[in-house]
Amino acid sequence: MLTIGEAVDRAVGFASILLHGLRGAHENTLGDLGPYLDAPLETVFPRPVAPRDVRRRRPRIAFGPRITETLRWTSQHVPLCPHYRTRHAGEYRRNLRVTGRWIHPREGQRRRALIYVHGWLEPGPFVEEAVMLPRFHDELGVDVLHVQLPFHGSRNPKSALFHGEFFWSADLVRTMEAVRQSVLDVRTLMAWLREVQGYEEIGVTGISLGGGLTMALACVDPPPDYILPIIGHLKLGEAVEEAPILWRMRSDLERFGIDRAQRTELFRRLGLGTLKPKLAPERQLWFPATDDVYITAALVKQQWEEWGRPPIEWIPGGHMTFPLSLGQVIAKAKAFHDALPPPGRVSASPGSSG
Repeated sequence: MLTIGEAVDRAVGFASILLHGLRGAHENTLGDLGPYLDAPLETVFPRPVAPRDVRRRRPRIAFGPRITETLRWTSQHVPLCPHYRTRHAGEYRRNLRVTGRWIHPREGQRRRALIYVHGWLEPGPFVEEAVMLPRFHDELGVDVLHVQLPFHGSRNPKSALFHGEFFWSADLVRTMEAVRQSVLDVRTLMAWLREVQGYEEIGVTGISLGGGLTMALACVDPPPDYILPIIGHLKLGEAVEEAPILWRMRSDLERFGIDRAQRTELFRRLGLGTLKPKLAPERQLWFPATDDVYITAALVKQQWEEWGRPPIEWIPGGHMTFPLSLGQVIAKAKAFHDALPPPGRVSASPGSSG
């Protein structure tokens, strides 16, 4: 018998099938994947520089001890595929600008910051900004920022039927570029916070897609000081085969003539599932869900073993019932954060490679 968490996940998965069934990927870009296959880490995730064009807008009216500023800057993302560059600068030009939100005390910023990366299909983390992020801000004693991902919110092209439609799809060049740009945009914000704003400690957390991107950030230099991935992993190839919410992606790849064995080899060569952390295990705290239908416990455990068994806190229920465990997540995150050494240079994982 299904648990409540599994039942909710499957119901939402069925609803997503109806949503994604409206249309599939228009372009088969498998022939353009050459620059991404077996590519060096520094090619896939180039190191950013601190942006100098960040524009800050403070709220005209604010109540309480916190204020939320809006940040905007130019994305440093340059696609690897020459053909995709035309789309990136044309149809998808909304992704050329990044929007973020910065929650800090009214009297000014603190020394420590936490960046939040939202999930797939969200027009914006409005609920999180009202409920979850203020709790991180207050209970962990950190300033909180979040970045709007490509193809979501104000960055979603008018041609998209819904937010995030163009992020995960069988248009694999676009999918890889969305991942690359997401990682680069967050790293750019990290560089700005350190080099321009003078923050001494920067952590990253995220949910679902944001949790996977949080893990990817732990695999590049310089990594965050710590990560708190929530209901996420990097096993994209396996998720395509198993997660109901990725049904359309799997179906379109089959339509393009890519069977399961070919998909397994393709995702292996794209490399996301085999990334290794440069961040020591003790600076990671994972929050997977026991009955998650999309980010399954088995795949989480597989990556957890490969990453040296970092601290892990299992939350009850499924993917979509995560909010019921928010109190547990905040409490464990606070205890973890309180026990971290003082802000300083992050130690590398003994098994890291680049």
